[in-house]
Amino acid sequence: MKLKSFVVTIVLLQIFMVGGQKFCNRSLMSEWKTQPTVHTVKWSLSQDICSSFFTECWHIDSYHGSSTSGNVPLRLPQICPLQLQLGDLLFVSSEPSFQSYGMNLANVSLEGFIQCPQPSDIHLHQLLFDHGLSGMHQIVPKWLGVGTHYFAEVPIQGPLLCHFGLRLNVTVKPHACQKYSNSMFCSGHGKCLSHIWDEAYHCHCSHPYSGQYCQEIDKCSSKPCHNHGICISRKSQREDVEDSYECICLHSFTGKIINCSEIIGQCQRHSCGNGSCTNVSLNTFRCQCDKTATECMLYKFHRGFFLVYSSTWSSRMYIKSVQIM
Repeated sequence: MKLKSFVVTIVLLQIFMVGGQKFCNRSLMSEWKTQPTVHTVKWSLSQDICSSFFTECWHIDSYHGSSTSGNVPLRLPQICPLQLQLGDLLFVSSEPSFQSYGMNLANVSLEGFIQCPQPSDIHLHQLLFDHGLSGMHQIVPKWLGVGTHYFAEVPIQGPLLCHFGLRLNVTVKPHACQKYSNSMFCSGHGKCLSHIWDEAYHCHCSHPYSGQYCQEIDKCSSKPCHNHGICISRKSQREDVEDSYECICLHSFTGKIINCSEIIGQCQRHSCGNGSCTNVSLNTFRCQCDKTATECMLYKFHRGFFLVYSSTWSSRMYIKSVQIM
């Protein structure tokens, strides 16, 4: 009788302490840690109990998260849910006041998590600890495989406290950020991240990289094609060959290798006689003639163009700029 009275008193005190909202501390996006993290859960009704599925437990807008709750009731008192990396360590520390009458934790289904199981509903193989929860215990890795796990309080004696919040939702995530075990995460060109509702960690690539492991680069991202040329990415089918690109030039320009920077202008074979002809624009070219050169001159055009040119002397070259009107 004394034990029952003591337990009821403790429960009432702890329920009173829970009063008000508890917003779980979490971020919507997390980055993969290269070393395992140790997590400790306080198995208690006096702290870290949330009730509202969205606003308190997951700290998100209920409108944006409505498609993710599945069959979970919108109000379900529980210890703040956890999200772990595969390989993380998880410990549970029992409230000292609970140790006088004893309890254990059981691995249950989603339905069992919502309804809270009676001791008679639990089989021995579902219990997490051999001798009940007293003090601090580690949840062994076999209970923390990839996926979502539901743990609920099972009393050895005394009232069922699961309904008041002694239940825990744990999601364990792997990563898909390395092609090989010894390769850099995201090829060194991004971050291995997971959104709160993702099932795993994935690469979020820095510009201009892409691909599952950020191993691909968009050769067109730097806009290599001049004069309004169109850049076409060419992805290599071989890992040892880099991706490439090709410039599709407008009709007045050419030069796949030099990225459409070569003008298709008015230079003809004999435009400058013995001099060299350089296109300056679509309708302007320049003759460069050595001072000692003979027959460095402008030949007549056969299309009736009127030629306007200016001549300047340099130390070694005689230059004529010609504009076709």
